[in-house]
Amino acid sequence: MKIYDYAPIALQNIAVSLKGLQLNKQRYNVNYYNELELLRKNSERKEEFQLNRLREFIAYAKNNSEYYSEVLQEINPSTFSLQELSSIPILEKETLRTEIERLRTTDQNVIVGKTGGSTGKSLTFYTSAFDMSRKIAFLDYFKEQHGVKKGMKRASIGGREIVPNSQKSKVFWRFNKSLNQMLFSAYHADGENLYYYIKQLNKFQPQSIDGYTATIHRIAKFILDKNIKLSFSPLAIFPTAETLTEEMRTDMEQAFGCPVRNQYASSEGAPFITEDQGGVLIPNIETGVFEYRPLYDNVYELIVTAFYTTTTPLIRYRIGDAVELYDDPSKVKVTKIKKIIGRSNDFLVSKERGVVTNVNLSTAVREADRRIIESQFIQNELDRIKVYLVVSEKDKIQQIESRLSRSLRIRFGESTIFDYEYVEAIPKTTGGKRRFVVNNLND
Repeated sequence: MKIYDYAPIALQNIAVSLKGLQLNKQRYNVNYYNELELLRKNSERKEEFQLNRLREFIAYAKNNSEYYSEVLQEINPSTFSLQELSSIPILEKETLRTEIERLRTTDQNVIVGKTGGSTGKSLTFYTSAFDMSRKIAFLDYFKEQHGVKKGMKRASIGGREIVPNSQKSKVFWRFNKSLNQMLFSAYHADGENLYYYIKQLNKFQPQSIDGYTATIHRIAKFILDKNIKLSFSPLAIFPTAETLTEEMRTDMEQAFGCPVRNQYASSEGAPFITEDQGGVLIPNIETGVFEYRPLYDNVYELIVTAFYTTTTPLIRYRIGDAVELYDDPSKVKVTKIKKIIGRSNDFLVSKERGVVTNVNLSTAVREADRRIIESQFIQNELDRIKVYLVVSEKDKIQQIESRLSRSLRIRFGESTIFDYEYVEAIPKTTGGKRRFVVNNLND
């Protein structure tokens, strides 16, 4: 039993703010401010900055990672060039999963991260306060370009479990005073509940909004459909975690009266792709190196080398995503991206909570138990879901089920039934893919 769940909302706000203060000390440290200063100072000489960082990164990985000391044995970091990257083997997700202990550069003060991914396959990685603070510095640097600065009023709509499942009141948000941030639950943002979200947004008057793309879009659609007038207009909206379509962008910009500025990264720490002030997606080469492998037409698979991953170095990592470019990258100096092609945003449906996206589900799996290796959710009828699991410890099935069910009930409510089946592997489709979410309700 969590004490938080039974505390009054006022005390929950204090708890959220104290947690925020703890995270602030971890993230907004000297490394954060040094990185922010470096990014500002090198904004006019990004190519030189990128090459210097690449050499430092290669040297660090070679000297501190058992895996890379072998892979990079013949590499001289001090004279290394971008053209030499292709001589290094591509790092596959499966290699990252199985060789993580040999890949890591340290076992001191590491932060364990985990992503279920939209394929549902478990992936553990290590990061650190050093890596995290520099990533956050870049995100703040990106937001600065659009007029949003740290400390401004911020509304964040995401997957944090801030609203207890037993709560009856319609208060689906908590305040993080340390960042001047109103946290909204993504799990309750559906149906008539949206009136309460919009009322609180009007009351709080945020200067920026960030969070799950699909949830922000759902709020925007509700505003437009109900012809609701807002009493504020943010400087910008920063959607995350899910693919942003042009329809979503149009609805958000019309509903909130401000630009939507897209961004791309990953839980593992991929380099950033962000929109400039003109709304064009640009690879941020100060955060890593992007390689583009042609798939079809102007669509390219991404292979990335990520500078913010010193704890688990990602060098030539096959991230699993693709981009559509305006031009052949070998023929232009600055690559411009037309569209980020993420994996499809499949979803399931709950009678109590409405749409539950694959991002919500992957978060549930990640938070539930590290022994879940792969998972798949299939819905053939409302309020009943088949859950297939591949686990590493079959004698702990009851414990795994209990934890996962608790996490899923937060997202689906109490009326949904989960039928578990344990398998050796998730079956592939005829196209050779493993689907994380299968929604057969409309079939």
